[in-house]
Amino acid sequence: MLNFALAVLAGFALGTPAVPFGLSIPLPPPVALVAVLLGAAGCLLSAVFAAGWLRTRWLLWRSKRRPVTAGPPPENRRNRRNRLDGPTGRRARRLVNRYGVIGFGIIGPALFGTWGSAMLGTALGLPRWRLIGWLMAGVTLWCTVMLLASEAVIDAFGLR
Repeated sequence: MLNFALAVLAGFALGTPAVPFGLSIPLPPPVALVAVLLGAAGCLLSAVFAAGWLRTRWLLWRSKRRPVTAGPPPENRRNRRNRLDGPTGRRARRLVNRYGVIGFGIIGPALFGTWGSAMLGTALGLPRWRLIGWLMAGVTLWCTVMLLASEAVIDAFGLR
């Protein structure tokens, strides 16, 4: 029972890379996969809802702080960069523009990790429940791939 709880905690903290950890403690592969998926689901839910709450508060604060104008911003105002204008944000936005929420949910956990894809998807303003569902599908896919690869390495090197 303790090993299962440790695998769930590792899945929460690490996401997909926790699968080899679940196999390294004596858990059968299907049990390790379920434990890591439970932890990753908790990670996704907490990250999406916390980031959504922070995004809502940020947008509300900015709307109260900045007066609404009909025209473009004044020229004397500094050109402010959006935090999503960095290389990771540009890659995430390009992925969402090209493949939509489905592609982001499937490919995102492999590119940005579980926490990163949940935070980026929320910051990009993707629909919350669609994002959670497709990210969970992506995490399930990549955890299964990681499980099969880890099992192949364990069998190839005779580590069990």
